[in-house]
Amino acid sequence: MDLIVHPAALVNHVLPYDQLFGPNVLGTAELIRLAVTSRIKQFTYLSTVAVVFGSEAAADEAADIRTACGARDLDSSYANGYAASKWAGEVLLREAHDTFGLPVTVFRSNLILAHPRYRGQLNIPDVFTRLVLSLMATGIAPGSFYARGTGDGTGHYDALPVDFTAQAIASLGDNARKGYRTFNVVNPHEDGISLDTFVDWLVAAGHPLTRIHDYDEWLDRFETALRGLPDRQRQHSLLPLLHAFARPEKPLSGSALPADQFRAGVRAAALNKENDIPHLSQDLITKYVADLRSQRLL
Repeated sequence: MDLIVHPAALVNHVLPYDQLFGPNVLGTAELIRLAVTSRIKQFTYLSTVAVVFGSEAAADEAADIRTACGARDLDSSYANGYAASKWAGEVLLREAHDTFGLPVTVFRSNLILAHPRYRGQLNIPDVFTRLVLSLMATGIAPGSFYARGTGDGTGHYDALPVDFTAQAIASLGDNARKGYRTFNVVNPHEDGISLDTFVDWLVAAGHPLTRIHDYDEWLDRFETALRGLPDRQRQHSLLPLLHAFARPEKPLSGSALPADQFRAGVRAAALNKENDIPHLSQDLITKYVADLRSQRLL
């Protein structure tokens, strides 16, 4: 064995850190032990952009997470426990690199969307699938998911499809034969493609959605409608993660994280015909509805 690729984790945005410590932190420590046993093996680690939230210095792809973000507060904020567990994994890997010379590549993904071709293969529990299901099942959307008059731009959704993400990880991770590299696997395009755009695309595809312009009114009606859904739909709806939508998002024109190293790596590897990180497409978003129907959730 000469390469360990470690995407395994308990991904849960509700559980606290102490319930994620075993699988996400101790699990990573165990794989580090394997990586430095007998002979040193390359190590590819799938992290999350959430490790740098609240720490601008840590967002730099060249920064050392131990000095840029030397400690984390454990609180009840959205996905804090999961983010802390992945941060701890990055700290362990930095220590292993310095101590044993372990070659490490860290990929910090934001949301990973479904495959653009394979029918029905959805990450049903994730927040985006829950959102699309909930919008379609209730038939109502906000006038905008974004707070007007704040931030920079009209909104942007920072996500990438799973096929491109996997291809980038396989290619860029295998090339890291030494050193320590971090890639922010984000969608940096300032293209105006946002959650509001997705609603437009769904409506254009013939799916009935009514926009409620007062956000608080939409949220109140949305929650009531979600609670009234049949059991199976309610179980897979946005209801347990609704606190993430408690207020409109601050609009950003692109990703909140820099991705210069990741973009350069993608271009050097020539992963697609565009030779760049892909834009999100209408076909991918509307395919979610067909996939949810194939799972008998719509």
